[in-house]
Formats: sequence, structure tokens, C-alpha cells
Amino acid sequence: MEELLEANNGEPFSMHGIYEDTKARFERIFPGIEFEEDRDNWDYVYLREKIETLGGRKLHGQKNHFNAFVKAHPDYTYEPVTKENLAECLAFAEAWCDERSLTDSSDAEEKLAIQRACQGFEQMGMRGGIIRFDGKIQAFSMGMKVNDEAAVLHFEKATPGVRGLYPAICKEFALNAWQDVKYLNREEDMGLPGLRKAKQDLNPEFLWKKYNITYGGK
Repeated sequence: MEELLEANNGEPFSMHGIYEDTKARFERIFPGIEFEEDRDNWDYVYLREKIETLGGRKLHGQKNHFNAFVKAHPDYTYEPVTKENLAECLAFAEAWCDERSLTDSSDAEEKLAIQRACQGFEQMGMRGGIIRFDGKIQAFSMGMKVNDEAAVLHFEKATPGVRGLYPAICKEFALNAWQDVKYLNREEDMGLPGLRKAKQDLNPEFLWKKYNITYGGK
């Protein structure tokens, strides 16, 4: 930490994404250091078995949306992302981001992240899933296993305005791609009200807190 402070010409610097275990270590080493909860970046962690069934009272609304989707699109299909359909999946994601980037610049950054994930899909051990209907890709999700118990889902995109499509890709991906993990980390809501509601509606098992600190200057 002192070397970082020196490298920053003695000026205070910030650190972000500090989890509880790192927070505890910092508190032992730097008594009195102040932490700020970074609520917008807390991770939403779910039990995979609940997501794959959408069962139970708390997920009743999501199950209703999924059933409505199945009724409206009985011919939909699910398939894993492979090297054969990866380019098509990327094209769908790029078009989705391009349309949204007209009103939100962060989608241009996400487009770059998706491109990099697709370029390193096999090398990074990524897994993905696709939903098709009406002859084309309508939704996809992509993530990677991080340990024996959990996977992190980095991207999830769907054609706007299709009721139940997001619950459908969420459910199908959990069911078909992640039978070897217990938890699915669907990452943060970035403080976006709509995204926060969507993640809360899926009834997370717990939220993984993150903190920020500023070091130096005292």
C-alpha cells in the first residue's frame, strides 16, 4: 500500500471491489481505515436449482412470465454456444449493444467486453446458451465457472418487448449449462432501478457486499 501511495506521488488513491474477507484483513493491518459500502456493485448470488425451476412462491411471478413466453413461442429452442454459432451470437449481441448505445454510452463498453469474451471463449472456459424462435437468435447468456461451487454469469441479452424471454434464457441456461455448480453469481445492478428490480425479482440467496476505500492523505 505504501508503494502504491508513493507511485501516486503521495496523493490519496481509491480501491474498489473490496470483499468482506479483504475488508477484515485491511481492518487488522490498518486500524481506523474507513470503508464505504458500494451498494451499486454488490453481486447477486442465486441457488442454481431455484433458477432452473423458477419454483416456489417468491418466484411465482417469474414462472408466470416464463409460461406466457412458452405459450406464445411453443417452437422456441435452446442450444449451447459453440464455435459453430459463436459468430452469430456475437452479431446478435453487437446489434443489441449498438441499438442501446444511442442512449447509454456504457453499452459501447459492454460491446467491447462481449467481443473479447467471444474471442477468448474456449481459452477462458466460457459457457453460453442461446434461445431461438422465428428463425433467429432472440436471447443469449454467457459466463464461466470460477470454482467448484459457483459460476459467474457475465452477459445476458434478449430481444426487447418479448414477455418472459429474460426468465426463459435465465432458466434454460441454469438448467442446461450449470449442473456442476450450486450457485450462480449474476453480478451487480450498477444502481440501475430496472436492473435492480429484475435481479431482486429472481430472489437472490444472498448479496455479496463490496466496499471502497481511500488510502492516504491523513
